[in-house]
Amino acid sequence: MSSMQGQNKTKANFYTLFVYSIGTIPVGIKNSLLGSFLLVYFNQVLGLSAKLAASAMAIALIVDAISDPIVGAWSDRVKTRWGRRHPFIYLGILPFSIFYYLILQFPEDLSETSVFYRLLFLMIGLRVSMTLYEVPRVALAPELTKDYDQRNQISGLSMAFGWIGGAGLAAIAYAFFFIETEEYKGASAFLRPEAFQQLALFGGLGIFISSIISNVSLHSQIPNLHKPEVSSNVQPFFSQILETLSNRSWVVLFISGCLYALLIGLTTNAGMYNNIYFWQWTPSDIAIFPLSAAIGVILVSMFSGIVAKGKNKKFITIGLFLTTIVITPLPLVLRLLDPYFSITLFPSNGTDALWWILLIHYVVETCLGTLGFIFITSMAMEIVEDVQTKTGRREEGLLGTANTFVQKLVGAGGVLISGFIISFVGLDNPGTIESMQEPITKYATILVFLAFTIPVISTFLLLFYNIDRETHAENINELGYSE
Repeated sequence: MSSMQGQNKTKANFYTLFVYSIGTIPVGIKNSLLGSFLLVYFNQVLGLSAKLAASAMAIALIVDAISDPIVGAWSDRVKTRWGRRHPFIYLGILPFSIFYYLILQFPEDLSETSVFYRLLFLMIGLRVSMTLYEVPRVALAPELTKDYDQRNQISGLSMAFGWIGGAGLAAIAYAFFFIETEEYKGASAFLRPEAFQQLALFGGLGIFISSIISNVSLHSQIPNLHKPEVSSNVQPFFSQILETLSNRSWVVLFISGCLYALLIGLTTNAGMYNNIYFWQWTPSDIAIFPLSAAIGVILVSMFSGIVAKGKNKKFITIGLFLTTIVITPLPLVLRLLDPYFSITLFPSNGTDALWWILLIHYVVETCLGTLGFIFITSMAMEIVEDVQTKTGRREEGLLGTANTFVQKLVGAGGVLISGFIISFVGLDNPGTIESMQEPITKYATILVFLAFTIPVISTFLLLFYNIDRETHAENINELGYSE
């Protein structure tokens, strides 16, 4: 069995949990870019076809998927005076920040082919540098705390800071960057090129500063972290991987995660297209939306430990996801059904009633989904000790990234398909708000179908996850960890 040196505590102090969670701010900033702004920028602003833009994003995601398990397994086994994880994290910070900044710069007089290759190169750079930063950083969490309930807390704090980064920057961008001008009025203000360059600068700085603060603050923890022994076992490396990944609970989360990754890939950037053409917002209209959701997420994250304390995480998570599945597509469904009824099912665009309903819906939907993912992340941490009792190896990096490997491959397929859907329905070339009503209606109909069917199957699979509070306590005792 691997060395237990420095591993005699199951809980971390609040300072450690707090500074670790600050490191999620860069991930939130990156997620906001890829989930809301990037495809719209290259497709609607730079004129790159949605099929080509989605192809570049999908190829980069495949490269990312391949790099994840390599970095994860490598960081599980490396021995340096800076521990297993920090050398990779420090190596990734600067390029992560730089590639984020470069990807939103405005290329002058480039052909569509040149814009495609530019996006492809910068996306691969962004994703690989983020892998170096995020894969080892995520692997630190199960090392910092092994307590069943405190893992909800570290997962909740991380989620909160991720939202502070992503939603905070989005709120600032909508309020101060995407402003209306003579040339870009109303919903078209979302397409003002200069706003994306401002977003690039602030986002790149946010990534660099927050990642330095978090990981330098954790540097003092290195002597207390797990130190892998040089194994005399001649068991081949790939046999070790298969042994590690045969864990039933890991397989369940893996398949469930693949389905969810497909949905994320399919719906990437859908919110921005809906904001512009379906709901016809101006940026200032919805500037408060991400900020309100972030406040809600922070609150539910703070109370996530209380919600699940003494309870089984699995059943709470399933209940939260099923509720979210019902709530999420409701506004789109009601608006799409409106023409078929003599009474109005949903308020008209531009009304105060619509603004309030969609604000409340967005906050509730986000908070419920976030709470579910807090517990999913916490559940994944329990697999580390479950595997360790059987193999003698702590492989947080491999377990996390082997899961994301196929998820990202599936997600890449989803991103690629989403580009073809956007082209198929006629959203590929920007036009007037009025001329885009037929294609956006087709697009919204497809989204409603996807947002209901895929998550139902993904959530059902969680019933087969089999590590509960008692099982985890037995694993901790067997491994010799103590309070």
